[in-house]
Amino acid sequence: MWALLAAALYALSTPVAKILLDDADPGVLAALLYLGAGGGMAAIALLRRLAVRGPRRGPGLPGLSRADLPYVVVMVGLDVLAPILLLLGLDRAEAANVALLNNFEIVATTVIASLVFGERHGLRL
Repeated sequence: MWALLAAALYALSTPVAKILLDDADPGVLAALLYLGAGGGMAAIALLRRLAVRGPRRGPGLPGLSRADLPYVVVMVGLDVLAPILLLLGLDRAEAANVALLNNFEIVATTVIASLVFGERHGLRL
């Protein structure tokens, strides 16, 4: 059920963003979308914490080292730039082209993960 809901919301995000771009600047809309996503995740975290009635500690994860800092900075920078560029392109492109590129993004991400990062995947993928 959650996978179908996620797929439906993902499919709706592009046409809704295209409509919202009629009244909002791409940078402002990207910021609002980030605020909405952060608020939603904060609400989910709060609901989970209330449902568990106290913090649950799992196995500890290793922290970031000083050597990881350049990668984190680049990743955060790209994570800020990507939705702004996406919305700029969405504002200037035809809806059909955007839909095709949006579907291609999933394929391209899979290919990059396999070829560049050596990600393993099964036959089902």
